Parts: sequence; C-alpha cells; structure tokens
Amino acid sequence: MKTLAPSFPFKLCPCLVFFVTSVIGFAQNPPKKNEKSAAPYQADWSSLQKHTTPDWLYGMKFGIYFHWGPQTVQVASKNPEMTVLEAIDAWKGEKFDAKKWVDLIQDAGAQFGGPVAWHGSGIVNWDSDITDWNSVNKGPKVDLYGSLAKELRKRNMPIISSFHTGDFWSRMWGRLSKDDPTYLNPHEDNSKYATANQGRIAEVIFKAWFDRISEAIDKYEPDMIWFDTGFGGTVKGELKKYTDRGRLLPEGDNELISVPESYQQKLLSDYFNKGQELGKGVEVFYKTHDIPPGIGIRDIEDGNLLGMQYDPWMADINMQRHFEWRNTWFYNPVNKVKDAGTLVDMLIDMTSKNGRMLLNVPPKADGSFPEETKKELYAMGDCLKINGEAIYSTMPWIFFGEGPTEVTNPGHHGQGKNHGELIPKYTSEDIRFTQKGKNLYAICMEWPGEEITIRTLGSKGKLYPNDIKSISMLGSRESIKWEQKAEGLLVQFPKEKPCDFAYVLKIERH
Repeated sequence: MKTLAPSFPFKLCPCLVFFVTSVIGFAQNPPKKNEKSAAPYQADWSSLQKHTTPDWLYGMKFGIYFHWGPQTVQVASKNPEMTVLEAIDAWKGEKFDAKKWVDLIQDAGAQFGGPVAWHGSGIVNWDSDITDWNSVNKGPKVDLYGSLAKELRKRNMPIISSFHTGDFWSRMWGRLSKDDPTYLNPHEDNSKYATANQGRIAEVIFKAWFDRISEAIDKYEPDMIWFDTGFGGTVKGELKKYTDRGRLLPEGDNELISVPESYQQKLLSDYFNKGQELGKGVEVFYKTHDIPPGIGIRDIEDGNLLGMQYDPWMADINMQRHFEWRNTWFYNPVNKVKDAGTLVDMLIDMTSKNGRMLLNVPPKADGSFPEETKKELYAMGDCLKINGEAIYSTMPWIFFGEGPTEVTNPGHHGQGKNHGELIPKYTSEDIRFTQKGKNLYAICMEWPGEEITIRTLGSKGKLYPNDIKSISMLGSRESIKWEQKAEGLLVQFPKEKPCDFAYVLKIERH
C-alpha cells in the first residue's frame, strides 16, 4: 500500500515538517519484533556489559521455583546409604501435574516461575537429545522443564530456569555432547576428570556442561536463567566473609572451582543474542561476584541485604527452615515451612531495597505438595490480592523504610542459619516504602493500633507541606484521617484490619 506524505492546512517550518513526518513514519513502520540486532553480543565482558535489564523485569518482585529430583527420594527414604542411582530408579513422580504446579504459583501471588532444570545429580530435568540421563528416560518419565514452560507460557508468565552444577565433574553422565561420542558410565569412577586438565577439571566436562545448558535454553527459551555454585565459584569466599575485603584476594587458599571465563562468556553471549532473535529481553542471575558487574543481576542465597541497593538484585529463599542439612532445598518434613507472615515480611523488605524474591517450594517425591505448604502459600496469595499494588511493578523510594528492625546477618545463607531464627521479627514501628507513579506506599509490617506517626513523611523531610493529596488503606473502605506535621505524618488507622499481615497506606501525591 502506498503511503501518502501528510498534508497540513497551514505552512510549517522545515524542521517541524521533518519531525512530524518522521513520527508518522515510525508509527506506520515500527521496528519488527523479531528483527535481529546489527551488533550481536560478543563473547567478552566488555561486549556483554552492554546488556541491559529488560524493562518488564523491574516490575517482577516475586517468583517461585521448585527443587525436585532424586535428592527428594533420598530424603524420603530415610536411608543415608541410598545412592543417587538408586534414588533415580525409585523416583516415579506419579502425582506430578504441571497445571497444578503453576496453579500454586498463581495462587501464592507469584508473577513468574519455573523449574530447577539441573541440580548436579547427573540427570537433567528436560527431554535431552544429548544424554539419556534425563527426566523423560529416567525417573518420572516426564519432561519436567518442558511441561512447566508450556503451562507458564499459556498464562503469559515469565519463565525462570536454574542450573545448580557445583559438582558437575563427578556427576556428568551419558554422552558428553552432540559431537563427542564419549560415554561416561555412572557406575564407574569418573573422578579422573577432576584433575585431567593440568590439575584442574577436564575441558571435555566443561564442553558437556555448556552443551546441556545451551540445549535447555534453545528448547525452552527461558526469559531468565540463574546459576548456582559452580558457575563462578565465589560463594566459598562469600561464606567466609571475604566480602569484607571486597575483591582483594585474602591470605590463604586461592582455590576456585568454577567454569572458565571463556565458557561463561560464550554461554551468556549466545543467550543474550537468542533473546534478540526472539524479540524479547532476557536476563541472567548469578551469585555475587561470579561475573563482572553490570552484566546481569546478582543473587543472594537464602539471605537478605542491608539497606537500599542501587542495582536490582534477587534473593532465592528456601520456604523450608533448615533443621536437617542433607539435601536441604529438597522436601523434608523435618524442615518445617516458614509461615506466610514471615515470607510476606521478607518480600516487602526486599522490594523496598530494590530486590525481589525467588521462593523455593519443594514438592514431595510423588510430585504433590504437603498441605502445610499449600496453606502458607494460599495465605500469601490472599495478602497479595489486597497489597500487591504496593509490591508488583513498584520501585524503591528515597528511603527504604524506618523503624528499629534491620537485617542483622546479611549475605548468603544469612536467613537460613539457626533454623531461620535470624530472620528479623518486625514490629509495629517498622515501615517500608515503595512507589509507583504519583503513589507512595507506606507498608506497616505490624498493626500499630489506633494511630501511627511516620517520621520519614513529616513536612521537614522529603515531602513538603501540601505534597500529600490523599491517604487510604489498601483493602479498607474506611476513610483515613491524617495530619502532616513537621516531625511526622500522623495517621488514624481503620477500626478493622483488611488482612492478616502487612498493612499498606496508599499516599497519593500532587
């Protein structure tokens, strides 16, 4: 169809004509969704640092993923001598139902989800063309990753997949790659590969690692991927509090068991380029310092951070408390689940600090979920139906909060130690802030009673007199009386609680 140049009933200056015709031309011929970039990412850090976090991800604050595998069977057997191979044979997963799993994600109020795609057992949780040791040929005989990805995509929910391959050299089974016919027998000792490369892990193992993860990305096109131990190997130093020295190598051991940088760079460049080919933004999550800053988003394992963070971050949180440490992230009835109030408080605190939470919800060996798990997730969902406006698609404010309570044991595993007793217990004086557009949200972590004074919102502070247009409480129909004084914002609370935990004051600004 021929496009006619626009005509105007009056004379315009040439520069304005050029601007208007350019805008009209852009509207008539927008960039094609699947148009490839002229400058794909190269396999080096400088090129990869040009990657930017996709806009849609900033609004993603709460996701759920699932640790499920032969480790679950080992725990359920109560037999400490059960081998991984025996557990794979016994892993039937007869009650696995992808639809029910994604129903649970949505019922809990989560925005995205996905599987643990590979957890160092030698078996991958997808329909692999590289190795027979996969969840379609072994164990439950289902394409765990594929079925979850399909169900999530039906509901327009972003997909995250995680790869936990810290001991990949000893648990790499089957055909190594599409191009290498070498077969590793899981019944034999493959430990020679641990030192075959001049005292380090053999190159053929790294190639097999790369091929497997690349296959999962190509088959299922995840929106987010994240790497646990083995990808960069820095978590060992993190747990020893080497972070107090920044990246200055401390005295003592310098051993770093990790994937070489060349494989990290190639995998990430392929993934980012694939995102461009598909016409969508993608993101990578990694343990702190596993790759240089500015390329992806760092993850804190079962922990939290102190104060506002300038860069977006994520915490992967275990729903279970840690009483027994064998295969901790897999279902164990001894490791009781955290209650919904605790999980909601953690999510709010992280969101106020520019973070997001990925919650591990471990199913039982048969693929079903225990009633206590579902009960707490449903309670989270009920709360977020009312208060989600103050969480989803928000951004931090100038202050993340006020009150006496802060994280006392920050960093990896900081919230998992002492059976979870180090998780902060918030009071009625603790408030967290988020914002969206003209709306500022003051989230009261506990019910304060009849009234509360929010010091941060006094007229001597960031908000000037007459900045506030109106105040309401999410979930409540009662009108809110308030007065902004120099020393703080005095708010009268409704007579009835709108929910069981976390109470949000919606402050509309002029």
